[in-house]
Amino acid sequence: MEISIVGKSIIGTREDQQDSYYLCTKKHSAFAVVCDGMGGSIGGDAASQTVAEKFKQLYEAKNADEPIPSFFLRAIDILDESIVHLQKESQETSGAGTTIVAVMIQNGGLYWLSVGDSRLYILRGSEIVQVTRDHNFALSLENLTETESHEAMHNHDRHRPDALISFIGMGGVKIFDINETPFHLQLDDRVLLTTDGLTKALTDREILLYAQGKPLEAAMESLLREATGKAAASQDNTTCVLIHISKQGGTSSGGK
Repeated sequence: MEISIVGKSIIGTREDQQDSYYLCTKKHSAFAVVCDGMGGSIGGDAASQTVAEKFKQLYEAKNADEPIPSFFLRAIDILDESIVHLQKESQETSGAGTTIVAVMIQNGGLYWLSVGDSRLYILRGSEIVQVTRDHNFALSLENLTETESHEAMHNHDRHRPDALISFIGMGGVKIFDINETPFHLQLDDRVLLTTDGLTKALTDREILLYAQGKPLEAAMESLLREATGKAAASQDNTTCVLIHISKQGGTSSGGK
């Protein structure tokens, strides 16, 4: 089982690029991180780049004996502290924060970490599954009764349903997704990490249509082209990392 991986960011119609990503692949393993910064043009860019670079350093220094879920859990606190420190450096970065979605693949097993609303999808044949949750205000309403939900919306009417309730840089991350048991990947599976610039423009079925059935580079171009076409004049920064499990030799493309 070999792993191929490609990543790319586009700025969309925004003036600044606040997304960052990092990817690394070897013959039978891979690591990838996608971040979507927030907090103004300088703060968002600094936060996403800081987290991507810091996570790269943590990955490179990881003890091979450390379980991946434990590594991810440890990383959350370190990454969060790095952005809290960044916030104190200047007024321009005082509101800095970022979402993060990351994966590690070892021995055919997929592990993931998510904080915020950047997503992880698994594509298998004609099926697509979002395996991470969107950590937003809508999520906080899911387990409430109808009455409690109406009361919550009334008492917090300043919150949009998509307003984040968890992100790196909030000073103590309590809501995150980490899988303890690896998901077993199969031949021809594809794994997609993406910021919300893609998911706000395309439906899950459209993502499946454009991401499957063609080489990785062509699939990436299709995803970003179609998202830009759909969003037209309001295209957000968009970053995708697409991974394919195959018998072919592993390759990598892109990086920031």
